[in-house]
Amino acid sequence: MGLACAFFFLSPRLSSFAEDETPTPDGLAYVVEIQGVADPELTSLLGEVSSVRQAQDTPSPSIFLLKGRAESDLAAFKDVFNSRGFFAAETRVAIDQQTAPVKVIFQVTLGDVFVLREVRFTLPEGEENRKVDFPTPKDLGLGINAPFSAKAVLAAQETLLRRFQEQGRPFPDVADRRITADFAAHAVTVLWRVDPGPDATFGETDIEGLTEVNPAVVRREIPWSVGQPYDIRLVEQLRTRLMALGLFSSIEAQPNRELDAKDRATVVLRLLERKHRTFKGGVDYKSDEGPGFTLGWEHRNLFGQGEKLSLSTGASPIRQYGEAVFELPALWHPRQKLTTKARYANEELEAYVGENFTATTLLRREMGDHLSAAAGLGYRLSIISEDKSRPWESGKDYHFVFVPMEMAYDSRDDPLDPQKGFLTSLSLAPYAGADGQSAFVRPELNAAFYWRLFDSPDVIFANRGYLGADIGASMDELPSDLRFYAGGGGSIRGYPYQTVGPLRSKTPTGGRSVFTFSSELRVRLSEYVGVVPFLDGGTAFADALPPYQESLRFGAGLGLRVYTPIGPIRVDVATPLNRRENIDDVGQFYISIGQAF
Repeated sequence: MGLACAFFFLSPRLSSFAEDETPTPDGLAYVVEIQGVADPELTSLLGEVSSVRQAQDTPSPSIFLLKGRAESDLAAFKDVFNSRGFFAAETRVAIDQQTAPVKVIFQVTLGDVFVLREVRFTLPEGEENRKVDFPTPKDLGLGINAPFSAKAVLAAQETLLRRFQEQGRPFPDVADRRITADFAAHAVTVLWRVDPGPDATFGETDIEGLTEVNPAVVRREIPWSVGQPYDIRLVEQLRTRLMALGLFSSIEAQPNRELDAKDRATVVLRLLERKHRTFKGGVDYKSDEGPGFTLGWEHRNLFGQGEKLSLSTGASPIRQYGEAVFELPALWHPRQKLTTKARYANEELEAYVGENFTATTLLRREMGDHLSAAAGLGYRLSIISEDKSRPWESGKDYHFVFVPMEMAYDSRDDPLDPQKGFLTSLSLAPYAGADGQSAFVRPELNAAFYWRLFDSPDVIFANRGYLGADIGASMDELPSDLRFYAGGGGSIRGYPYQTVGPLRSKTPTGGRSVFTFSSELRVRLSEYVGVVPFLDGGTAFADALPPYQESLRFGAGLGLRVYTPIGPIRVDVATPLNRRENIDDVGQFYISIGQAF
């Protein structure tokens, strides 16, 4: 990078150096001060590039060596000032030996910040007549007459190259970048000499590294066709799709720089298969539910075509369950999969004691990068041996056939520990009882969004909301395990499990609708530790639709997160803000793996 700028001379030092340069036996202790800079971020950056500041915990052998070390920082300071647009900044360095410890003083005169006056582009020699549409400075994120920033210029260069890669030119290159500072006008001109590279389309895709996975599994994920103009976004989309399969530990996709006779670029895909079988387990503890564990086994390439079989089980004092899930990808369409799930649970809760079995088959279609839709068929058997709030309903069996339908939008960057994005799902399931009389519709809305507030410290604002209802059924027609409950570690922390909502004496009756929400401020204090203040709220309602008689209840608390390679370990302590006498304790605590939502 060329840089044209005026020269300036350092002013005389604020105080002279001592003539006695005899090494000090124990070393010379000193501190560093940077004066004349009001911006804390700029001061911090100067401290980071200053060798004398970085070494101030180690005494200098002599004044002479301290002087040399301090003066060597001036060039680094100049680079920092230039990067922020202070091309005319001057720095004087002095050593005050009258203090203990000795002071090394950098006195800075910043001057005015230079502004970006002009952005120009040229082509390599011999290609001056080639037709190329260059982006505007605004397209590159640069503001004309705005303060100059080297960081913004570097980011603009990356944007410039990427625009060419998105528009059919896979191999652009910046041959030269020149930044010229006009000291009279306090303005900067940026000139890029750019070689856009050849125009190219997608050619064939070479796949390397497969051992057990059928190549057809990879090829069905390719989002482009041969002859389509090259677009780096489609290559990135392929990486994302392949990573989502869970079949590969390493994915590299690069276009071959040698184009064929039709100017087509072959994309070389290098894959490293991960182990296709995984055992996993987890433990947790909730003060209102007791200890629990989960075990799981998964095979992600059961018959060589990316089929997935998952088996899991879990147990706690109040619930034991077993579940099997089979996924068949690319059924009738590359972006469509069939999921069949069977689940059995035995439950002994404050509200009821019973067993239930659910089997569903769901066909899901991806309708874009983040949007999907699903529909299917399901069966549910509920055996309620004891309904504690409605004993006359005990000993009943309930059989339902239902039709689950769902729309989902998921733009989260990480399903296990999201930093940004949305997760929203709207489901609707008509239920019909085997007796031919019981029928109702169960709509549910789940929504969560994650917003990064700050990068340093790392602060994420996370929110979740849930709405559900059983419309068209009376309480007598609903088994206890299909009613809605609130309270506990999965909904409103601080309250005992299932106790927020309608009660008969102290026993939860369940409701025909529910609303809950959670808000968390996830503050990551270091690489391994974070804290999370949170607020939860909501309740279950006796009626399916408004008006409701129940009031919302709220719980608040503080969580500790310990970040590990398998996910964050979560410890939450919460207290009910609307505490009920003889029902709610002063607080509850929860220990598990993974974020709350």
